[in-house]
Amino acid sequence: MQNSLFKKGLALGIILLITVVVPSNCNASGSPGSDTLYVGGAEPGNYSSIQDAINDASDGTTVFVYNGTYYENIIVNKSITLVGENRDNTIINGRQKGDTIHITSENVILSGFTITNGSKENWFNAGIRLTASNVTIHRNNICNNMLGIFGKRVNNITIYDNRFINDSVTFSLYDNETKPVPFCEKYFIHNLYNNTVNGKKLYYFKYQNNIVVPGDAGQIIAVSCKNMIIHRINLTNADYGCILVNCVGCLLEYSNISSGDGMLWLIHSKNNKIRHNQISNNFEGICIDSGSIRNIIQYNTISNNQLVGIIIEDGSNYNTIYKNNFMRNYLDKYQAYFSFCYFNKWRRNYWDGAKILPKAIFGNTTIGSISIPLVNFDLHPAIRPYKI
Repeated sequence: MQNSLFKKGLALGIILLITVVVPSNCNASGSPGSDTLYVGGAEPGNYSSIQDAINDASDGTTVFVYNGTYYENIIVNKSITLVGENRDNTIINGRQKGDTIHITSENVILSGFTITNGSKENWFNAGIRLTASNVTIHRNNICNNMLGIFGKRVNNITIYDNRFINDSVTFSLYDNETKPVPFCEKYFIHNLYNNTVNGKKLYYFKYQNNIVVPGDAGQIIAVSCKNMIIHRINLTNADYGCILVNCVGCLLEYSNISSGDGMLWLIHSKNNKIRHNQISNNFEGICIDSGSIRNIIQYNTISNNQLVGIIIEDGSNYNTIYKNNFMRNYLDKYQAYFSFCYFNKWRRNYWDGAKILPKAIFGNTTIGSISIPLVNFDLHPAIRPYKI
C-alpha cells in the first residue's frame, strides 16, 4: 500500500510539473483538472486500457498512464491531459491498425509516451493524427509509423521537445480528397521548437527572409518565407523531408531527400528553384501542389520513388521541368503525372531510357463530374542520363 501511495504521489508530482511547463498560450481548459484517472500500475481500481479511461473522463480530466506497453488505437475526443509516466517506457503500440492516436478535440495536451507502429497500409495513417486545433504535444518519442504527426486543416498546434525516429511532422490541406482543396495559410501556422528527426534538428520557419538553413537539419518546414537557401543537406527517413508552403524565391540545391514516406512538397509556392538534388526511394519524388507556379525543377536525379517521380496538381501552372533524370519511378507505368493544371513545360529530361520520339506525360482534369484525360509532351527528351 505504501508503494502504491508513493507511485500516485509521484504521478501527481509529474502532472504538477507538466502544468508548470505547458506554454502560456494553451487554453486553460486543456490544463489538468482536479480529476485524475490512472491507467496501469498496481493500484486496485486503475484502468487497464487507456481508451477506457478516456471514455470515462470529462473535459479537464488528467489521464495518467503508468509504464508499460499498451496495444491500442486511441481516440482522444475530450479536452484532457494525457500523460505517460516515462516517455521511454510508456509505449502506445498501434498494432499497424490505423492511427495510433487520433485527436479530435481541441485543448488536448499529450506528453510522456513512445508512440509507434501505426498502420502503413494507408498513406495518411499516423502515429498522431490531428483533426482538431489548439493541441499541445511535447516530450514524446514518435517512431516507425507511416507518418509521425499528421495534421489535417488544423491551426495553432504546439509541438516541442519530441524525438522523431523514421517519422516527422506533416500538415496538410487534404488526405483522401479527390478534388482540389483551397489553400489557407492558417493551416500551416504553428509553434514547433526543440524537436529532432533521427537525431538531427527539425527546422520550422515562418515569415523569414534571406536565411540559409543550417546543415544539421533532419526535416525542413518553411511557411511564407522568401529567398531561403537550402544547400547540401541530407534529409533521410523523414516523412516529408522538405515542405515549402507559400514560399517565394527559395533555392534547394545539392541535397539528398530520400527514404521518406512522403516527398519534397511545394504548396502554393512560386519562383523557387529545385536543382542538382538526389530525390529517391520516397513515396513520391516531388509534388508541386496547390497553386504553385513558375517553379524551376532542373538537373535533379529523381529515382526509385514508389508511386511517381513528380506530380503537378491543383492549379500549379507555368512550372518548368528541365534536364532531370527520371529513373524507375512508377505510377502504374508513369514517371510523371499531372492533374487540374496547365501550361507546364517539360524539356530535355531523361526518361529511364533513350527516347527518340517525344515523351508523353499523362494527366487529367474534370468538367463537372466527368474526368477528362490530358497529355503534355517533352518534345526533345535526352538520350542518356545527365551527370548530376
